[in-house]
Amino acid sequence: MDQGSQAVGPLDGVRVLDIGTMLGLGHAGAMLADFGAEVIKVELPKTGDSLRQMGPHYKGQSLRWAVVGRNKKSITLDLHTPEGQQAVLELVAKSDVVLENYRPGTIEKWGLGYQRLKEINPRIILLSLSGYGQTGPDRKKPGFGRVLEAVSGVMNSTGDPDGPPMQMGNPFVDYITGTFAAMSVSMALWHRDARPGGEGQWIDVSLYETMVRLIDPLITQYDKLGTVPKRSGNRYRNVAPSDVYRTKDGRHVFHSSATQSVYERLMKAIGREDLIQHPDYCTNAKRTERMNEVNDIVQAWFSEHDFVDVLRIMDENDVPIGPVNTMVEVMADPQLLGRNSIVPIDDPLLGTLRMPGLVPKFSKTPGRIDHAGPSKGQHTEEILGDLLGYSEDRIRELRERGAI
Repeated sequence: MDQGSQAVGPLDGVRVLDIGTMLGLGHAGAMLADFGAEVIKVELPKTGDSLRQMGPHYKGQSLRWAVVGRNKKSITLDLHTPEGQQAVLELVAKSDVVLENYRPGTIEKWGLGYQRLKEINPRIILLSLSGYGQTGPDRKKPGFGRVLEAVSGVMNSTGDPDGPPMQMGNPFVDYITGTFAAMSVSMALWHRDARPGGEGQWIDVSLYETMVRLIDPLITQYDKLGTVPKRSGNRYRNVAPSDVYRTKDGRHVFHSSATQSVYERLMKAIGREDLIQHPDYCTNAKRTERMNEVNDIVQAWFSEHDFVDVLRIMDENDVPIGPVNTMVEVMADPQLLGRNSIVPIDDPLLGTLRMPGLVPKFSKTPGRIDHAGPSKGQHTEEILGDLLGYSEDRIRELRERGAI
């Protein structure tokens, strides 16, 4: 789809005020900005968003911020000061959504809690993202993504059977929770605007509950069967065969016979049609009882074939298989490039930077990527002057006092 400047997103006309920091909330704001929302990112005058200090860096600039901050406008306000708090309230009066991720009770201390925001603008939607949620005995605990990966049980189910629990390679807890947050904002906007006199509301999203929502089979399994799943490495306890397999020439591929028809096609591809009707392997339920045995049979075939032959034979037999790619292969994948799923963006500091494209893809309102993450405070004068009507003298005074 065209990434050109004429593309309009489904959230065109929505103004979002992001007063939070770091990755989960930043990703939520980026998703909203990708699809047309005007996202005003509030940063501390001296340090900016903490994400700017998170690597990797290139020419002193955070490459993560370049993506998480994309399409946003950056202004500096010190929310600890009366002037900064007043400016936020004035922006709330002109906004649709406020995003924050401080510990519960923090924004209330600043006079920016939901009740105060609702007095200023009854249509305002406040999204609060926290580690454990706005209520409950652990509400005030600090909680980052990888901490909640452990607390939620996700980490305990990841890793080899005889090894320690393993964390996921990327901070997916933050990204997934940010996606939930963006989704919930969209739902709240629909609820507000789909009926006359619609009002805003307060959305409470936690890292902890997001991950628990995603492990529903583990929850129901323990509830009804009383069993605590053990780590199974790359072998999936509910499907067999399912594993990362090593080819003769040392490459790795992943396959999972998620349906019976896939299993039958795999057996034909590796010349083991005798296992399709075999009483020990004829159903997935029987195969999972012999999970290691089944996977070892399949691995033996992969060990006798080179990588390119594995892919060819599997494709010829319509067997789903995935090469375990590095970024070298991902960045050159014709499938991604052909769908504008990796796009080049010009940045004055970083030069041309390739980054993920827009997800999902809309036929009528595709959205666009206008720019990478802005410099700290790049739009302060624009927002305070043009949107709030602050004079040049007032902006200068606020800067001298350290409020912006």
